[in-house]
Amino acid sequence: MAANAVIAIVDDDDLVRASLASLFRSFGVRAEAFSSAASLLSGDLDRFDVIVSDLQMPGFNGLELRRKLSEREVSLPVIIITAYPERAIDSSRADKGLHLLEKPVDSAQLINCIEKVLGRSIS
Repeated sequence: MAANAVIAIVDDDDLVRASLASLFRSFGVRAEAFSSAASLLSGDLDRFDVIVSDLQMPGFNGLELRRKLSEREVSLPVIIITAYPERAIDSSRADKGLHLLEKPVDSAQLINCIEKVLGRSIS
C-alpha cells in the first residue's frame, strides 16, 4: 500500500484506537480514529481506503456501519474486530464479504487482512 493510503479506525475504546493508530503508523500508513460510527459517517468517506471497526459500540455497531455504508453505496472494505465473535458468527456465515477478527487482535493477522481486502501490500 502506498503511503497515501488512509485507514479509518472506529472504536469506542480510547486505548484500542491509539494502539491501532500506532500499529498503522509503524507501517507508514496514515490512520484517522473515530470514537463512533456516527462520527465517521458524518465526514468525508472518500479519503479512506479501508475501515477497521469494533463490533460492539454505543449507537451503531460495526455491522450496522457496514449496512449504512452499503445503503449509501460506499464500497469501502470494513474489517470488524470484536471481543465477542459469537455475536457475529451468524452474520459472517451469511455475508461472505464480512471480515471478522477476534480481540485482542493479532497485529500480523490484521495487517494480512488489510492487505487482502486492498489487494496490495503495506509492508
